[in-house]
Amino acid sequence: MFYLPSKEECDYIVENSKQFFRKDLVFEGKEIAIYHYKQGNFEEFKKFNAWELRALTFVKNGKNWERFLGIHKFFELNQAPGWMEEDVKNKKVIKVQEKVDGTLVQPILIDNKVYFKSKLTFDSLQAKNAQKIYENNKKLKEYVDKKLSEGKIPLFEYFSPITQVVMDYKKEKLILVQVRDLNTGEYDLDFEKEAKEYDIEVAPLCEPKPIKEYLEKRVSCYSKEGWIVIFEDMQFLKLKTDEYLKRHKVLGDLRENLIIEHILDGKIDEIKKVLNKKSEKYLFVKEVENKFNKKYKELENKIKRALKMSKKEVKNKFSQDKYYEIIALCKKKNSIEPLREWVKLHTKKLKNAKKFLE
Repeated sequence: MFYLPSKEECDYIVENSKQFFRKDLVFEGKEIAIYHYKQGNFEEFKKFNAWELRALTFVKNGKNWERFLGIHKFFELNQAPGWMEEDVKNKKVIKVQEKVDGTLVQPILIDNKVYFKSKLTFDSLQAKNAQKIYENNKKLKEYVDKKLSEGKIPLFEYFSPITQVVMDYKKEKLILVQVRDLNTGEYDLDFEKEAKEYDIEVAPLCEPKPIKEYLEKRVSCYSKEGWIVIFEDMQFLKLKTDEYLKRHKVLGDLRENLIIEHILDGKIDEIKKVLNKKSEKYLFVKEVENKFNKKYKELENKIKRALKMSKKEVKNKFSQDKYYEIIALCKKKNSIEPLREWVKLHTKKLKNAKKFLE
């Protein structure tokens, strides 16, 4: 049911598609090859049958490459052909999991020792902290080791207040989200039962109701990211709540230009309110906010001084200033009011926003 490509097939895909790439590294003395994608273009996945090239990892043992699976690529509702509402509305639902909003981490076996990795590296904060949890939790360690010895890979999401993505999880933890057979790619649809015997937290299960009921529920559900729906034919579907999509639009890509826009629109406090104050995102937002406010105030004070000068004095003093354009405009209007819109326009692009903050 799941086609698992060899390393040679993965290399062929990378060589013939701009969408997919391979990251090569040496870790613990072993050659590692990790395959992933740059864009989620459906046609490329279909063309190359490349559904497994999502954090797919190979470890070289002698002349052979041992393969460790991630979670195969699948789409959100209405995101791609086959995943449109019309395509799935009458399909039989056999399992529904709550979708959890963390970082996917995989246990990789190297010389009979387990090392956790995130999407592309063993060195990320998420991978290193998952490793610590594994090493310090006897039952978790026993479970992970047991699954790998059975030829299966347990796949986890890592959470911490520091690494907040969108939803705010108050404490650090690993949540088990899937278990796959490394030889066939098949998913264990009942892994939760055994995991609970080891006191391992799993993604919450929901009643496998028809898809239309979850379509109605996503509008009024405020506390969840959404659901992973699995149909009888083993098609997976992501269904996100409206509230999560709204939050993700704001928090998913918080870069300097967008943060400046929120500051100028008076919405920055709304952003900070939904971020955990310990999170890297919150600290980044605060850092940009402080830099911006300082630069904006300096420019504002410069313009206020210029407004008290004659046009000739302004030209003599500020003609070489990199902000002469706005200083001269405000002088012409005899008002500081044009400043805000000028800054907003000139920091709309990320490159310009970073330049303003320098």
